[in-house]
Amino acid sequence: MSKKSRFWMTGCLAVVMAAVNADFARRPSERPQTAKHSKYDADETLRKIESAATGSGYAVFARVSAPGAGAPGSTALVLGLREGVTPVLVGESGASIDAPLSLVIVPLADGRSEVRFLDPGRYPAPASDEALAGLVPLGAMLDTALA
Repeated sequence: MSKKSRFWMTGCLAVVMAAVNADFARRPSERPQTAKHSKYDADETLRKIESAATGSGYAVFARVSAPGAGAPGSTALVLGLREGVTPVLVGESGASIDAPLSLVIVPLADGRSEVRFLDPGRYPAPASDEALAGLVPLGAMLDTALA
């Protein structure tokens, strides 16, 4: 995504799901994702992430099945603020939309799981939004959850 993007907070589930689904429509090489591996199965990983997220000031905005993630049983988890909103970023041309607080938990064949999330380095820091500036960074929260 271009460094010139529009950032806003939304409580509209349709907008957020459009962003999550847009990511699945991209080829894997075009997805601005990074991943962390979990020693836990997908269900336990999801529980641990939700617990760590709520303990770090996030709220669960949405949890939906993610068949486009490439593995049966994958789940998309979108985090947000306790006020019921989450950030959305739209590229300068309007051709791309992302939900930077979305994660996908993918079960692996060996019983562990992988957590895919958007690379925070690809986005402008939304620190101008005071509510987001006070949150534990997503990567650090995941490290705590998966320890």
